[in-house]
Amino acid sequence: MTGMELLLLGTAAAEGWPAPFCRCVNCEEARRRGGPNIRMRSGALIDDDLKIDYGADTVVQMQRSGRSLANLRTLVFTHQHSDHIIPQELWWVIPPFTQTPPASPITVCGNAQVLELVRQDLGNRPEVIKQLDLRLLECMCPLTMPGGDTLLPLPADHIENAFVLRITRSAARGGKTLFYGHDSGLYPEATLEALAKGPALDIALFDCTNGGLKTENRGHMGVDGVVKMAAELRRRGAATAQTRLIATHFSHNGGLLHEELVGAFLPHGIDVAFDGMTVRV
Repeated sequence: MTGMELLLLGTAAAEGWPAPFCRCVNCEEARRRGGPNIRMRSGALIDDDLKIDYGADTVVQMQRSGRSLANLRTLVFTHQHSDHIIPQELWWVIPPFTQTPPASPITVCGNAQVLELVRQDLGNRPEVIKQLDLRLLECMCPLTMPGGDTLLPLPADHIENAFVLRITRSAARGGKTLFYGHDSGLYPEATLEALAKGPALDIALFDCTNGGLKTENRGHMGVDGVVKMAAELRRRGAATAQTRLIATHFSHNGGLLHEELVGAFLPHGIDVAFDGMTVRV
């Protein structure tokens, strides 16, 4: 494969949408409409061998998508919030939970807090740890992953040591570049500068947790923040006319359901993610 396939397994914030304990108008309307308005917690799969985050919905997401993680070589965590990392779920990488364990350890990349969570939860399971090659992600320090892909962790406006990610496939696989831009508020200047200096983005994802709310776009963004950041990436040359711009990571508190989000972003050339969305470049 010389292109890139991005499968968005989940497109919701931490509580999912509809949220399990909630009967607000937005959750009830999502239940009524169904379809793209039913959202699991965020996570993504690139070409079956690279996964971003491993939250509590992962098993169901893999089942519903008809995919497996049998070819997984790299697992990258954006940060330590529980909707992005459930270390206990990595037990499934060993028998008897799998009859086809990986032929070589899976490279697991994360900040210091993420790796500490993995060690705390799996430290008494050496047979699991043996299947994981833990790599520390440090801000602005590129990491070469199995197969020659390059991962650049960039500062996010979220919590301590949270990253947004620029992932560039190896030249042998087409050199396509993804910006995985959530969870984050408006991107710090260092992030924007690094994206402007790097390869043009083929796909760019943006955090839209706040939906139609007018906020300061700190920690997360809404529609206005996404439009602003998309325009900024275009102005700096990081995004071009060919870049797929996609808003994702939605919360019921943001107020806008899928169809309304599509209408809000349409004039700006930004797509709206949904669970199971596949993007090929």
